[in-house]
Amino acid sequence: MTLGVAARRRSAAWPHWVWPLAVVAAFIAAGILALDDYSVAGDTIFSQRPIAIAAIDQALGREPAPFVDPVDQLYGAAFEVMPLLVERIAGQDDTRAIYLTRHLMTHLLFLAGGFCCYLLAYRMTDSRLLGLFAMLLFLLHPRIYAHSFFNSKDLPFLSMFIIALLGVHWAFRKGTVTAFVVCGVAVGILVNLRIMGIMLLPAVLAMRAADLYFAGAGAERRRVISSGAAFALAAIAIYYASMPYLWADPLGRFVEIISTFSRHPRMPYELFQGQYVNTGDLPASYLPVWIGITSPPWALLLAGLGAVGVGWRAVTQGGAALRNGGLRFELLLLGCATLPVIAVIAWQSVLYDDWRQMYFLWAPLCLLAMLGLRQVGDGLGKALAPRPAKFLCWGLAGLAAIALASVVVQAIRLHPYQQLYFNLLVDRTTPEYLKTQYEMDYFNKWQREGYRYILDNHPDATIQLEGRGTKVRGTQSHLATFSASERRRFRIAPAADADYYMINLVGWAVNAPGLPGLPPPPLLPPSLYDIAVYNNTIMSVAAPDLSRFAPAVADAYREIYRTATAGRQPTRRADFDFYLNDNDRTLTLVNENCPPGALSRHYWLRIYPAQISSLPPIHRTAGRIPLQLYGVRFDGKCLMQATLPDYDIGRIVVDRVGEIMTDDYLMQLRRQYAALQEMEPAIRSQFAVYAEAGALHYLKSECSPSDTEAPFFLHLIPADTDSLPSARREYGYANRDFEWDDLTARGRAIAFDDKCMATVELPDYAIHGIRTGQHLPETGRRLWGGEFYTAAGIAARASELAARAIGEPAAQDFFSVYHSEGALIYIRDDCAPGDTEADFFLHLIPSDAADLPESRREHRFDNRDFEFGRAGGVRYAGRCLADIALPDYTIDRIHTGQYLPETGRLWTAEFAVESGLGREQ
Repeated sequence: MTLGVAARRRSAAWPHWVWPLAVVAAFIAAGILALDDYSVAGDTIFSQRPIAIAAIDQALGREPAPFVDPVDQLYGAAFEVMPLLVERIAGQDDTRAIYLTRHLMTHLLFLAGGFCCYLLAYRMTDSRLLGLFAMLLFLLHPRIYAHSFFNSKDLPFLSMFIIALLGVHWAFRKGTVTAFVVCGVAVGILVNLRIMGIMLLPAVLAMRAADLYFAGAGAERRRVISSGAAFALAAIAIYYASMPYLWADPLGRFVEIISTFSRHPRMPYELFQGQYVNTGDLPASYLPVWIGITSPPWALLLAGLGAVGVGWRAVTQGGAALRNGGLRFELLLLGCATLPVIAVIAWQSVLYDDWRQMYFLWAPLCLLAMLGLRQVGDGLGKALAPRPAKFLCWGLAGLAAIALASVVVQAIRLHPYQQLYFNLLVDRTTPEYLKTQYEMDYFNKWQREGYRYILDNHPDATIQLEGRGTKVRGTQSHLATFSASERRRFRIAPAADADYYMINLVGWAVNAPGLPGLPPPPLLPPSLYDIAVYNNTIMSVAAPDLSRFAPAVADAYREIYRTATAGRQPTRRADFDFYLNDNDRTLTLVNENCPPGALSRHYWLRIYPAQISSLPPIHRTAGRIPLQLYGVRFDGKCLMQATLPDYDIGRIVVDRVGEIMTDDYLMQLRRQYAALQEMEPAIRSQFAVYAEAGALHYLKSECSPSDTEAPFFLHLIPADTDSLPSARREYGYANRDFEWDDLTARGRAIAFDDKCMATVELPDYAIHGIRTGQHLPETGRRLWGGEFYTAAGIAARASELAARAIGEPAAQDFFSVYHSEGALIYIRDDCAPGDTEADFFLHLIPSDAADLPESRREHRFDNRDFEFGRAGGVRYAGRCLADIALPDYTIDRIHTGQYLPETGRLWTAEFAVESGLGREQ
């Protein structure tokens, strides 16, 4: 008797589903006990929950609130709306209650997926033991178990994936239209959660096509066709109904979703095997390695055996495998476990934060591991026959239980950081090794433990938090699960010195091999409490006041102070004096009389190189290396120190303190400014705008801080609107508005010698026209602005204007003037550059003066004077062409020409509008 046969014996007293329900109940109890141990992921607050709010708004026909990131609206909200509805029905307004509810619902869906995993495994093998093995393996993966509380992006998809697989298996066993409709509903919800779920749609239809091929004539064929069609329609209908974003443009927006997630726009750098790699250009080993080092190795070995067994049976059975329902479903599992991996590698899809976007692979891997365990039992049973099989059966069950127990022990030891689980295939014992090789945790939940330590051990302390911009939002994610009374001890925008710092040491694991030019971590305050996983310190709670420590600690910092300041003058004096030491490449900041509030929070040190190419690739987009500086206080002084990289530095900025700029860098800026001024600006206004290949440069002499306060608008008109995101195609241009301070922070804008200079990089698609300037967002009023065309854009616009100038001109003088499509088109052949320097006048005489703006009625005509460039004028192939749109009221006559303020009109033309219309109605 083999393992599979022995495990099929039934007990009349207990239905097969009693034990898995008991397992679920045990997991629910454990989950409730652990619910408060996990923090809140920032994604929950800033993208996941807003997805549900926006989806409800769109479904009700309301204008949705703007997203933090436009990509977020491409995610479905089938799961996110459930905790939001519970929150609103229950009237929850406390963040702790809201997010504990979210955690519980995410975890309960995960446990439901585990129960479905048992049902599916039991239906596949008719074995309770194998079903329980698959279920426990599914639930006990340490990383996935932790994510089942706080990750409402990837875990609902994994849970729904196993539910959909159960639906597929059930539908093919039943064969009814109703069963396939239910299966289609499950698949539609799956696709809503992640577009990757669409792979089950063609898989099921292909299996149904095989059924049609082998079906007899008449009723059986009709049943196969109708059930397959019902499945497809149900899946499509549910997906469409649950995605309000699709309703405005179903096909176009579906294509947008597919194209976006096949090449995700977020491409951060990822620490992998000791080097930072661009997630848009991952090595082929990335996904297999991450799965291999973060999953129980014995489970992967069993899954491999199961996959080989399935493949072997399919090869030996040949075409008959398509008729074997059980084997065919196992082939589906094999495809679900392998084809997405192959597709990710072949298409170089964007992945980051280990393999969390691919956690759904764990569902088919668990079932394949179950099949592998059955094969081992069956093989041993045959080899050892006719010995008693029940001893073999229970022996293998015991080994499986020991293997699962080892995973449980690891998870308990790591709690609440199971998401950092690594297996024995990597070095888990060498101190501080793992965090120099692999990403440790995207969700950063250890900060909550640091806050808890301070609250519990220092009851009189008020915890100071970063008080600006995204830092306030980031801390909210960690504070959300504290009680209201505990949250009152946290203060935003502090006014006094900080008692404690929370130092994220994982973020400083930047000296991994292959990253030249990055400095080591700066000088840190001494630690009061460290949080470590696998001998890797991931967070420290530090105190800046050295009086809390032994005198020897303060003596060590006094020596650093003496070494940095002895015999030299500060490079710059400010709130903190800058001491720049070229010999040991250190920057030391000293405040000799440290006032209250000087160390209220950490400082940001931003190092800008003389040449951006000196930076490691991960920092080139930002244009600088950012480091966090934490100060220490002793003898009435405050001290901060950082080691600088070994390449040429252009300038160093310390937030809220000041900056220094090297002489060589200043000379480089002056040369660049002078070189640009030798070019002809594309726009000459409050700022001169110069266009180079791939970039725009904004220059202003005698520049004051107020000149850069207003936001800049930048509209890019592409050669082909298909280059634009679908949301922008109706506008015909890409919006790249920016603020000067943002460019300054990235090293793209700078003030020097009373001048301002900024550089904006352009996208890599072909651009025909550019509009830019400054405006006041409150009123929309433009302070200045202009429009110009690129070389390709000039040719295209000249061709377009010439094509619109049909027939005889309405007037012909220095310029020929054509009336076409609600606009006037001005064309001059053999045009010299000086022919367009004079302004154009345009007076429109309406049929009814009441149509005029009130300020123009006394003059009896509308004044639409313009400059050649402002009218989108271009010079091409010796011709000058421009057009100006006409208003939509009825026009009788038009008077136009050019004039100089000093000498008067250069030429004039007057003509009647034969149709009596201006812009076509």
